[in-house]
Amino acid sequence: MGHGTAEPMTLPVRGLGTRRQRLQGYLLTGPTRIFTRHGRLRSPAATWALRVATFVAIMLFWTLVARGMSRALLVPPIDVVGAILDLTVRQPVIWGAIYQSLGTLLIGLILSLPFGIAVGLLMGRYRGVEQVLDPYVTFLYVLPNIALIPVFVLWFGYQLELRLVLVFFSAIFPLIINTMSGVKSVDSELIDSARSFTANERQLVRTVVLPAALPFIFAGVRLGFSGAWVGVITAEITTLVSGIGGLIVDYASSFQTARMFVPILFIMLVGIVITVGMGRLERRLAPWRRMATDAE
Repeated sequence: MGHGTAEPMTLPVRGLGTRRQRLQGYLLTGPTRIFTRHGRLRSPAATWALRVATFVAIMLFWTLVARGMSRALLVPPIDVVGAILDLTVRQPVIWGAIYQSLGTLLIGLILSLPFGIAVGLLMGRYRGVEQVLDPYVTFLYVLPNIALIPVFVLWFGYQLELRLVLVFFSAIFPLIINTMSGVKSVDSELIDSARSFTANERQLVRTVVLPAALPFIFAGVRLGFSGAWVGVITAEITTLVSGIGGLIVDYASSFQTARMFVPILFIMLVGIVITVGMGRLERRLAPWRRMATDAE
């Protein structure tokens, strides 16, 4: 027998660490199997169950907080539900406001999309263009658009042009930056292969560069939409007092708190619908991106 020091035998301690390990093992291998070993939810049913549970918890917390506050400051969720019915069915003023705000948003995006993609493409393909424009793009991108509202009011007044300019400035720079990044990230071997088949610059851009940069462009579109939607609401709240932003101001100034929450919720809903729609459009136009993500 050796004379070395024997290792003391350790026994599991019934404490916090053991309970935590049991819980982790139960979530990974137990009857419910909520999470996979990579930390993802195992099924869509589990995802929706947790989402519903979170929503119920938020509503209960909101109700409890509202009980101890004045109705002029905060109302319970049930009052907001009643206000939604009032503004969508009984007195459907919300639809006209949404139509006005979305019209401004879509016109501004239609104007900014081709310009932003074209400038980003030029900056990504030609180093000289990037060196000239990059300082100005960076400066205007980091500048809060709300700081330019007084200037835009002096130039364009309080008409539709003010909202369009705000939408354009809010959407254009994420488009430029993401398109430029996508163009720069194109695999050089793809470009060399296209040139070996005598592809000119126009063919190279159309068949190689733009398809490869499409996921980056869609990311820029999503960011641009978010900024543009913020620009529309900001213009309506601060200057025009019209559209869905104007409803927020009207109801807040008259302490109709329940009704004030209705346009806020619809602003969120419009953003979610358009973001999800653009995600599906991206998967349809760039299916190779989804296959690459699944492969990872």
